[in-house]
Amino acid sequence: MLGELAKMKLTGYQDVGFTKRTGDEYTALVNPETYTLNYEIQSNQEQASGTSANQPTFNRISPRKLDFEFLFDSTGALTQDVIVNPFAAAANQGVWEQVEQLKKTVFNFIGQTHQPPYVELAWGKLIFKCKAEKVSITYKLFKPDGTPIRAVAKVSFIEVIPDDTRVRKEKTESPDLTHVRTVQEGDTLPMMCYRIYGDSALYWEVAHVNKLLNFRKLTTGQRLFFPPIDKESKL
Repeated sequence: MLGELAKMKLTGYQDVGFTKRTGDEYTALVNPETYTLNYEIQSNQEQASGTSANQPTFNRISPRKLDFEFLFDSTGALTQDVIVNPFAAAANQGVWEQVEQLKKTVFNFIGQTHQPPYVELAWGKLIFKCKAEKVSITYKLFKPDGTPIRAVAKVSFIEVIPDDTRVRKEKTESPDLTHVRTVQEGDTLPMMCYRIYGDSALYWEVAHVNKLLNFRKLTTGQRLFFPPIDKESKL
């Protein structure tokens, strides 16, 4: 329907590749007014004794974190137009049931995988693959018997990127990191070593690590492991 309001949707998955669903989903009753996307660079802060300052050195870029607030309501205030907004029908559930559905989707332990679920968060153009890091629920309104009828959940998600996707994204070419390369037509081991290490003479080390009997005969499509090599120690 043209102009239909898109609701934030969370889908649970069992695997880091996001191919096998858990069967649990949660659609936000009301879209959040804001969300916070956190970026963090971690640096080493150590300094020598007797000094008054230090030069921070880069350690790593932490995974992105996303913070949301979800509203749960069973007061009836959000069910005035269920026909126009079918998602509002969820408000007919009690607050505890709404909270439990969110927890099942993003937080509860899965017996088959021995860990909480992976989560795909989708809202318009925002697609965030992640895991829940923290869920904090505040109950606000209550019936006379103490049953909650309104609550707010603050949820922190940490981004999940499969290793192969992360490596492609980083395009890492540093010689002090591990690389896996696929042999292309015309490649030679000395040529590949030069591209990665800047030194074609290191082909012998790579041939030894990969247990190559004849480094001169590489096969197109063959995958080779290029480990970190301390070139200084080879001098």
